[in-house]
Amino acid sequence: MHSVLSPSQLQLLHHLVIAEIPSPDAIAAAVRGLDHESSAGDVQTLSWMGLLEVTGEGLVITPRGKAAYFEAECTTLGERLVEVSGFADELQRRTPSLGPEMHALRQLAEGAWSRTEAAAYVERWAKEH
Repeated sequence: MHSVLSPSQLQLLHHLVIAEIPSPDAIAAAVRGLDHESSAGDVQTLSWMGLLEVTGEGLVITPRGKAAYFEAECTTLGERLVEVSGFADELQRRTPSLGPEMHALRQLAEGAWSRTEAAAYVERWAKEH
């Protein structure tokens, strides 16, 4: 679902995860770094999608909106971890002496090891070599 959401829509949902936004309130939008004009269109679209509700008091995120927001966040973080893993490969190619450290970093980024396990691996390797 998140792939159809624009960056400004995701930003609005992010703010609504934190707290309700008084509606209509240009000052509240500006304080949060939201563009009031694009927010108006985003509110209409997100409301139509069932991701937020416009109440008499303000804008409130729906459970479906929270799910869409957190799904987008998870996807973004997953993509970032893939980049970290790829960068570890590149660093290992450039500096082979960092092989154990980069291996541990890749395992951590891919979720195979915890931070403690990665650190223990590097420490064990250093003692053995």
